[in-house]
Parts: sequence; structure tokens; C-alpha cells
Amino acid sequence: MRYLDLLVAMLLPGLVLATEPPPFSEANLRDTIKTLSSDAYGGRAPGTEGERLTLDYISGRFKSYGLAPANGNSYLQDVPLKQITADPQTELDVTGGATPLSFHYGDDMVASTPRPEKIVELKDSPLVFAGYGIVAPEWGWDDYAGLDVKGKTVVVLVNDPGYASGDPTLFEGKTMTYYGRWTYKYEEAARQGAAGVLVVHDTGPAGYPWEVVRGSWTGPLEELQPGKEYHPAVQGWLSHDAAERLFAAAGLKFDELSKAAAAHGFKPVPLALKANITLHNDVKDIISHNVVAVIKGASHPEDVVVYTAHWDHLGTKTAADGKTAVFHGAVDNASGIAGLLEIARRFASTDPKPARSVLFIATTCEEQGLLGAQYYASHPLWSLAHTVVDLNMDVLDTFGATRDVTVRGRFMSGADDALIAAAKSLGLAVEEDSQSEKGLYFRADHFEFAKAGVPALSIALGTDYVGRTAGWGLEQQQAYTRERYHKPADVYEPGWDLAGMQQQLGLMYLTGAGLAGTGTWPEWRAGSPFRALRLTERPAAP
Repeated sequence: MRYLDLLVAMLLPGLVLATEPPPFSEANLRDTIKTLSSDAYGGRAPGTEGERLTLDYISGRFKSYGLAPANGNSYLQDVPLKQITADPQTELDVTGGATPLSFHYGDDMVASTPRPEKIVELKDSPLVFAGYGIVAPEWGWDDYAGLDVKGKTVVVLVNDPGYASGDPTLFEGKTMTYYGRWTYKYEEAARQGAAGVLVVHDTGPAGYPWEVVRGSWTGPLEELQPGKEYHPAVQGWLSHDAAERLFAAAGLKFDELSKAAAAHGFKPVPLALKANITLHNDVKDIISHNVVAVIKGASHPEDVVVYTAHWDHLGTKTAADGKTAVFHGAVDNASGIAGLLEIARRFASTDPKPARSVLFIATTCEEQGLLGAQYYASHPLWSLAHTVVDLNMDVLDTFGATRDVTVRGRFMSGADDALIAAAKSLGLAVEEDSQSEKGLYFRADHFEFAKAGVPALSIALGTDYVGRTAGWGLEQQQAYTRERYHKPADVYEPGWDLAGMQQQLGLMYLTGAGLAGTGTWPEWRAGSPFRALRLTERPAAP
């Protein structure tokens, strides 16, 4: 008896679940990816005709497969958003140096505001270099120590000191922590009271080239309805070249200060420069949607296993030369939606049905900061105390069959144990994240479930490809990031080999089926930052 068979037999005697991954339709996978990434869908931006077409497609597939709507009688969960579009003619002007500087929107910098206001500005805001912009007591690290940034604009580095120094004892070495993410930089600057925050881009530590910044954070941007506290008035990015010019205007060398910022004892450096920028914004209220469908559990329908994948991408953008381009999002993430639909179809045809309910969520606004998943986590259709796990799919394999798979982040919970058990039954090795320096665990929808206490993982591509030389798989992934990720070039290709994708779906199906068919509750590992909240949600959890 294989490990997964034994696990199911021990935990829920008498229940028979499929222990082989059922066949997944390659024709269905191709049709979904090709359709959702077509020009007709316009890049699937929230609040557009592309969203309407996408919602109809996904909910129609759910209905045709026999899944029930999960939000009462509806397959849709409304996600109210503020859509804010900054004037692309904006410039960042810097004074105080030998000569004034102007940084151009898109080429030198990208700036926006999370505040739903028509005009937002920084006027003579003093610029301060705050290293990595991190306050991490557990690491004895505080880049804001002794610094009052109220009314000021902080310039900070992307990633964290462990990456830059290469010191495995500093933070987590080359593995990015959440302190390295741009979202954290914005959040911490807000807590410190800064008026503005600019993250300096560098391809290595960011994990993607400048073109991704320009493509991802220009044009209409969405925010959840603001709470009592705002992020800084202005937040955004500086190119590496722009940062060098900025620091030179202050009589400083950017590369020297960057190196110094990765060492304990670094002190913030006032730049003796002032930032001026006025954002003229078009502000609209829009309602986007998560698509939600469910298979009710046979004996414990109150408990739910969740599968997620985001349907949105970056839409259609107009460049400075007036040309428009569709950001098709074929791999990111029409591939994940194709996988979500196929797993839903297979669960719908499974007999008997699993003990627990299985919920499928096609989320909106992932590209703007995991907003659809964040909204669901704060407005769940099943209580989080009864949510067993989230299994997420974002960017599936189009390169062929592998002998292994990876998961985003480190092995942090019992959800990973369930995945490993299923992988063993399939003869697949499960490896740690092959690109841990990119902080991928914090860049997909499962992270919002984790922050809410629910054990969660996101499957990633393997690296050991059948019939390929060592290193080939990682080269393909890096080429995708360099050439296609968040660019119009992310298009469907008929020559894709989907054997690896089918392996991933088999693994995710078995993992979810095992957890949906038992009474087990995956736990966070000791030391996990999410463990305490989970114990609050489920104090009786073993």
C-alpha cells in the first residue's frame, strides 16, 4: 500500500477516494488558455469588458461541470475597489542639488497613490535614504532608528540585507523574507509616517527587469476601499540609473551606500534634496469579482478545502508613442485558471464525493497586490476556522514532464506534508523553492490565506526535466521572466508541452482529495509567523 493510501485508510477508515490522478483534458487546458489570453479578452483587467467575458467563461464552465454556486445562488463574489489612474505625463522634480533633476514617468520612475483623491502631491518633501526600510526586532534591525520621516520621502532598497550581503546568518541569506517585498516597504513607510516612499529597482534582487515595473504599475491601478489609515501619499519605484543620478546630485555614491546599508549599524542618510511631484488622478469606483463554486462535502460540508488561481492580468496599455498593446497573460495566469477548471471538473465527476466541501475561487486583482484573495480572506464564504487549507496555482508548467516539483517558499506547514505524500505516490520529488531569492511565497494569492492563519501553499515548476540536461528547466523559467513575464509577449503557443502541467494537476488533485477526505487539520510549523493566529482561530486543533 502506498503512503497516501495508508494515510487515508488510517485517518478515515471506510472512505474510498481516488488515489491515482485522473486524466486531465489537454484539449480543455489548451482551449482555456488560448481563449482567456486572446485579444478579445483584452488582457483581463478588472472592470473591463475582458473581465465580463472572463467571468462568463469561468462561471459557465463551473456550471457545466455541475458545481454549485458558492455565494448563495451566485457564482460571483463582489469585490468593491477604487480604481486610480495617474496622468502618465507626471514628472518627479528634485531640487537642492547643483542642478535641478527631472525624472520621467515610466522611464526613470513609476509613482502612484493608494489614496482615492483627484490630486495628490509632494511639495518640497525632504529625501532620506533609509537603507532597506526595514524594522525587524527579531533580527536586531531598524533602518528607521532615530529617524523622523513625517512629511519626508524615503528612498529604500528592494529585497533585504541577507540577499545583498550573501551572509547566510543575516535574515535568511539569499532567501527573501517578507521584509524584502515592496508591499512591506510601503507598509512600513506608512507606519513611520512618511509622506512618500520610492523603492530602487535592481533586476537581481527584485526578481524581474524594469519593464515589469513599468508594465505592472502604470495605467489604471486598483485598491481595496481605504480603511482608517492610508499608505504614504506617493509610492513607487526608481530605476537603478535614476537612483545613481539622484545620489550623485546629493554628492553621494549610490553603490557605496547600498553596500553599507546591508551591514548592521547602518544609519539613515539625509540626501539634502527635496522631492516635488503632483499626481493628477482619475478616480472611479468599480466592482470586480471573485468567481466561486463548490462541491458540498458528503459528511462534513462545514469544513472546506480551497483551491485558488487568479483570473486577472494587466489589460491593454497605451505606450508613450500612442501604440496599444494587450498584456495577454497566457502563462500568468490563464494557465492557472485552466488548471483550476480541470481539477473542478474531476472533483465534480468523483464518486463518492469527499467528506469535506471543496471550494474553487478564481480571484480578481492579484496583479495589484493579491486584492481579491485579501478581500475573500476578510469576507470568507466559509469561516476561516473551518477552512482546512488553500492550494494555489499561479503560472503552471508549459515546458514538459519533470521528475520533481517545487513549492513556493519553504516547507512551512502540514499542507506541504500532504503534498509530499501525494508526490511520493506519483514518483515525484518535492524540492524547496529553486528561486527563493525572489520571495515567491509572498507574491501569490495563497499568502493572503496564510496571513489570515490558514495553512497554504502554491505549487511551482520543477527543474529536473525528462530528457533535458541539468539546469535546462531553470534556464527556461529565467528566460520566461526576462522575456515574457508581465509583457505582451506572454501569449499562448501551440507548441507547448503540457505534460508537466498535467503532472502538477494530478499532484494538486491528490493533495486536495486526501485532505478533503479525512478529518486532519494541517498545522503551521513551530516558529511560523502564521501559527499564533491559527491557534486563535482553532484553539482546539491538535
